Amino acid sequence: MPILNQKIQGEGQDAAGKIVSIPPRLLLHRFGPRLQLTIAPLEEHVKAAADKDETIPQPVSGFALIDTGAAVTCVDRTAAERAGLAMVDSGFLTSATHEAEAVPIYAGKLDIAGLPNNIVAHRAYGANLKSQDLIALIGRDVLQRCILIYNGLDGSFSLSL
Repeated sequence: MPILNQKIQGEGQDAAGKIVSIPPRLLLHRFGPRLQLTIAPLEEHVKAAADKDETIPQPVSGFALIDTGAAVTCVDRTAAERAGLAMVDSGFLTSATHEAEAVPIYAGKLDIAGLPNNIVAHRAYGANLKSQDLIALIGRDVLQRCILIYNGLDGSFSLSL
């Protein structure tokens, strides 16, 4: 089972404007367990588009947040459309700020940087995640097949698929 180990690192400015290292535990608290991720259409959708001589969109890369509060995996709607993910259904998404919002449901492939296997998301709910600098939320539908270790004291997390 491949394991991804991430320790959050970053810099900021102190009151005098000097660049200083920020403790990993503070960064993990602020941003959560984020991963580099690429979203792309499923192979069967790429093949169908190629058979029709349609242009195949380029994959979209960005950050995904591992979200134990999300029952389902979500993808940013704009990123999903740019990456050419197929809309396979529509449904209702409830969040901490929205109740039963009608959203598209996409099928796509989620490639996590640093892990050899990708996640096939047959039903990733469309959400507006751009304002959070995210292209996806990894929900419990995926996490039920994973081992996740969140080490707040160390500012690190591990994910095994």
